[in-house]
Amino acid sequence: MKKKHIGLRYEYQIEVDFKINSFEIHSKHIEAGAVSTITNLNYILSEFASFCKRNDRIDDTTWIIKNLDTLEKLWKRTNESFEDVDFILSLEKELDIDRYYGGWNSGYTF
Repeated sequence: MKKKHIGLRYEYQIEVDFKINSFEIHSKHIEAGAVSTITNLNYILSEFASFCKRNDRIDDTTWIIKNLDTLEKLWKRTNESFEDVDFILSLEKELDIDRYYGGWNSGYTF
């Protein structure tokens, strides 16, 4: 399942696969077209890692969430956050810094 959100300078794709319990957040800079999977960005980790349990894997760009209820709550909360203007403003400041330092060359297609 995928849900797209449009920010001020970035597009976002939140992706969850309930069959394999995976979760990812992708971002695309609208003007430059640069793409990155941002699930492991410190800002994202600080906002959403509290949903995860000890046996979940959240240290990579793809999170594996063992409990389906937890994954559903994470999916819901993340999508709500991406509708919040204050959240987007703060996130996009962090993304500008991250993009400046490179690594925005993901093969992910929006």
